[in-house]
Amino acid sequence: MDFELVKIKELSGKKASIYTVLHNRANKSLFDNFLEENLITFKSEISEILRRLNTIANKTGALEGFFKPNEGKPGDGICALYDRPNSNLRLYCIRFGHELIILGGGGPKPKPIRAFQDDDKLKSENYQLREIAQKIMKAQKEKDIWFSKDFLDFEGELKFED
Repeated sequence: MDFELVKIKELSGKKASIYTVLHNRANKSLFDNFLEENLITFKSEISEILRRLNTIANKTGALEGFFKPNEGKPGDGICALYDRPNSNLRLYCIRFGHELIILGGGGPKPKPIRAFQDDDKLKSENYQLREIAQKIMKAQKEKDIWFSKDFLDFEGELKFED
């Protein structure tokens, strides 16, 4: 899987930076696809997600309370942006402390479904982000990618190729 980490400048702020993933053969990022797929049906929930991301970026940082942890393997940082009790959308991300988030994809999670593994779309989005997290962790270990001094940005090689 070839991809690039891309900072979303419009969503990033002084408390946290927000990145997404752009596959090398795609015109749209994972987060752009998520927005496009859900904007019409879940317009108010998309607005709420964007408001929460704005709060994270500009006021609070990526505090634990905004996220449902342990949506991936132990230590990979995969989480879901918390939704309200009656909302439908699930957005997967990789959280790096309070300063940095990588937005992936997601989709509607019907309330009768207890686990994302019971929904093919959510399972696919989650497992794709797990693979990306593994590649990022490997690049960090090999010192190909690192955090800036203020921890608000990634530095190094942000393009990943198999």
